[in-house]
Amino acid sequence: MGKKFKVKVNGEIFDVEIEEVGTTKAPLETPAQQKHIEREEQPVQTVKKEEPVKKSVDTAGKSVVVAPLPGKILSVKVKKGDKVKKGDLLLTLEAMKMENEIFSSQDGTIADILVSPGDYVSTGDKLIVME
Repeated sequence: MGKKFKVKVNGEIFDVEIEEVGTTKAPLETPAQQKHIEREEQPVQTVKKEEPVKKSVDTAGKSVVVAPLPGKILSVKVKKGDKVKKGDLLLTLEAMKMENEIFSSQDGTIADILVSPGDYVSTGDKLIVME
């Protein structure tokens, strides 16, 4: 078992387990050769992202804004109860080191916000519920 560390990279905290790399002698595959070679073992590293808690919300009869691609929520530009028009900026999502602005596809009122800045989302995850 390796040593466990918490590592902060660009403001994100990761749980990291590091194992010491050693060398072992492994016989060559041909039995005629009795020599041994040095082989470097590769450490196993486990990185766990802190997953956001997914909120459960009744979306029957409401419009739901979903993540178009996986990434990290950088900012949420609206709050619950805000009235928005088609084309208004709702939030910013970072994906593949690019900032993607998510706009409203209709007029409506923000019924619920299911994400916060720093949350990681997958494609299709619910972000905002509108009435």
